[in-house]
Amino acid sequence: MKRIPRLFHKPFLFMTVAFAVMCAVIAYTSSRSLDREMRAQYREKAEALAVSIAESGLGAMTDADISSLRERIGDYCQIRGVSYVVVADRDGRVLAHSFGSGVPPMVSTQMHDMLAGGNGFRHIVVDGREMLHVVRPIDNGTQGSVHVGMDLSPIREQIKIAMAQQVGLIFVLFLVCVVAGYFFFLNLSRPLAVLADYARRVADHDFSHDIAVVSNDEIGELGRAMQSMANEISDFVLTLEERVYDKTLQLREAKDELEQKVEERTEELTRTNVQLKIEVAERRVIGEALRKAESKYRTIFENAVEGIYQMTPSGRYISANPSLARLFGYATPEELMSSVYDCRTQLYLDAGERGSFMETLLRKGEVKDFESQVRRRDGKIIWISESARRVNDDEGVPIYFEGSVEDVTLRKKAEAQLKRQAFHDPLTKLPNRALFHDHLHMAMKRGKRNKGRFAVLYLDLDRFKVINDSLGHDMGDELLRAVADVLKSCARSVDTVARFGGDEFAILLEDVEAPRDVTRVAKRILAGIRKPFNLRGHEVFTSASIGIVLHTQEYDRPEQLLRDADTAMYRAKEQGKSRFKVFNRKMHDHVLLLMEMENDLRRALDHNELTVAYQPIVHLPSRRITGFEALVRWRHPERGLVSPGEFVPLAEDTGLIYPVDYQVIRQACNQVKQWQSRFGDEDTPPLTLNVNISGKHFGRTQLLRQMEELIESSGMEPSSLNIELTESALVDYPVMAEELLTQLKRCGVNICIDDFGTGYSSLSYLQKFPIDVVKVDRTFVSQVQEDRDSRAIVSTIFSLGASMDLKVVAEGVETQGQLDFLEQAGCHYVQGYLFYQPMFAEEVEAMLEAGTKTCLPA
Repeated sequence: MKRIPRLFHKPFLFMTVAFAVMCAVIAYTSSRSLDREMRAQYREKAEALAVSIAESGLGAMTDADISSLRERIGDYCQIRGVSYVVVADRDGRVLAHSFGSGVPPMVSTQMHDMLAGGNGFRHIVVDGREMLHVVRPIDNGTQGSVHVGMDLSPIREQIKIAMAQQVGLIFVLFLVCVVAGYFFFLNLSRPLAVLADYARRVADHDFSHDIAVVSNDEIGELGRAMQSMANEISDFVLTLEERVYDKTLQLREAKDELEQKVEERTEELTRTNVQLKIEVAERRVIGEALRKAESKYRTIFENAVEGIYQMTPSGRYISANPSLARLFGYATPEELMSSVYDCRTQLYLDAGERGSFMETLLRKGEVKDFESQVRRRDGKIIWISESARRVNDDEGVPIYFEGSVEDVTLRKKAEAQLKRQAFHDPLTKLPNRALFHDHLHMAMKRGKRNKGRFAVLYLDLDRFKVINDSLGHDMGDELLRAVADVLKSCARSVDTVARFGGDEFAILLEDVEAPRDVTRVAKRILAGIRKPFNLRGHEVFTSASIGIVLHTQEYDRPEQLLRDADTAMYRAKEQGKSRFKVFNRKMHDHVLLLMEMENDLRRALDHNELTVAYQPIVHLPSRRITGFEALVRWRHPERGLVSPGEFVPLAEDTGLIYPVDYQVIRQACNQVKQWQSRFGDEDTPPLTLNVNISGKHFGRTQLLRQMEELIESSGMEPSSLNIELTESALVDYPVMAEELLTQLKRCGVNICIDDFGTGYSSLSYLQKFPIDVVKVDRTFVSQVQEDRDSRAIVSTIFSLGASMDLKVVAEGVETQGQLDFLEQAGCHYVQGYLFYQPMFAEEVEAMLEAGTKTCLPA
């Protein structure tokens, strides 16, 4: 089979694309024309059918012969293309139709839409098929109307058949054109192939063949032209070869002559070369020694890290190494020497300082490690350390100066950074305690010398630990920076705002005219900190407590002044936070008293001076004692019995609350376990024990371990032990409280909320935390006789406890009227002076031995 000519590839591709486009255009235009014609025929057919039905069915409709009309409709539906026929009266009600089950909703909708329109048609879709809906009024609409539906789907089938036939015919025509084109290009390519073969022979210098193309067309003319050109080329090649041969003979003769002359000249050069080698050897020895010496010192000069130079007394460089040029911002030493004609004014930042350098150099002859600032070519200022010496002539007159320069900018920046880090807080960029201490010391000296006034404000953020633990330390740092900005905006440029660490800040207000100026600044600070801070999409609220020292003339040392400002700040926290307090002497005395009490409390823990008092919890329906609440008491050797309200807050602040709680719980568990063993019986549940723990335990894993050890060592059942927590502790540490209470519940103990009703989210805590017992705060119980709101609150708590299956205990019951109300409200457990006051172990044991577990109100 012959290969398809390459000339045929592109025409074949063009013919294919042309025929494809032609097929698409013809198919589209023909289909559109045929569709329009057939739809018109269907519409005329439907309208003629509707007219026929309207005229033939008129008498039947007049006589109300509906059955006859239906038979006629059935006959019409046999006509090809008719899908349905519907006859309706003038009100649009269907009298007869050809549908099996009922008129489809789409047909009904079209009938009603076309009721008042007279003649007309519309295209609709019924059961997924396109229909031509035609309406014809009967007797101008007085006798109703006829609706005929023509199925248009056969139109598409006929169009598809016509298109297939048309495309097939075009495809056959395309194949005929392809075959004709193939033979045409095959006939055209044969003489062209002969010409191409002849051209390859000529390119290979083969002129022995002639072209076998004898046609009289353009290809024949091309062949004859190629034949003539090949003959001319053959003659030219022969002539050229003869000339090349002649020139080659001439070149060989010239070469022989030249070789003879070169040989003679070489002998002469050899003799001369021997003499030159002797001279060169002598010079090489001398030059090598000089080069070694020069290379040694040039390498040192050019590769030195320090800049090395020689300079005239007027300040112009006469020699410089690359390091010096780079140090001053120049590309090459030559550029430096050509640009700088007076280094004192062009390079050095302080011309006077450079003058003193030159004066010392002229006077002493050398200068070492002289530090100064210079301005580089790009404008950047750097620090340099320079050493130089003076070079004199024979008469002692300075010729030039030579020296070295070192860039010490990094060292100077490091020194400045170290100095700043030593006296500034890295987080807020505020002065730190050391710098504030120095400013305060100078302010105290100025105050004593000039009788000037100044004030110190000591500030601590309220509940900063909660924000830090809940939102993370990064957010806490953002808050500290925001607070620092508030403080700086409230202070003046002469004042000093410092951060001491953590969430503690201090402000030194100088040149204070009156105390009201200080309090005005404190109020601005509190107002600024109370505003919400927008930190990374979180709206954070906080507040601050401020301690102020005004009468600063009385102090000799800064430490004393800061100590008293800190004391005033803690007094502000004790009185409710988010406020400021001005220090007075009573605060100092109170601090000394607290220090003394702290020492006594530490000694009390070592000498077991802490004891436990027990207040019974009474079951109202039976009037029996069901348990006790353990209350800590301190038997001070000098002050006697100390109330918990005096030393428990101190213990929480100093961290002594942990051993205090441990001693109380251990002593109470051992004691109540003894009472359970001695006075318990099978008919009544065992005595319960309520112990109070501080919210400071939240976050400490030791409490869980200690509780397990105490329960195991005492032998007490965990279900008899109730752990009491104040509602305020849950408010301050919600996340840690939930984790700790869940772990305690796993040990089997019961959880009790003390002082219920005084917090901010009591109801949510009942749902969130595993609570078993609720103790109603005594403030509500004491007012149930006089205050209607208190009665409503107490009743609601009892109802809530009953619905949530919680044990509810009323604290502080002191009068019969309170007891009567509690019983009416459904209270089952009470605790208060009406029944028993707190008693020590000996008194309780005597009461239990006497068998008085059943009691009556006092």
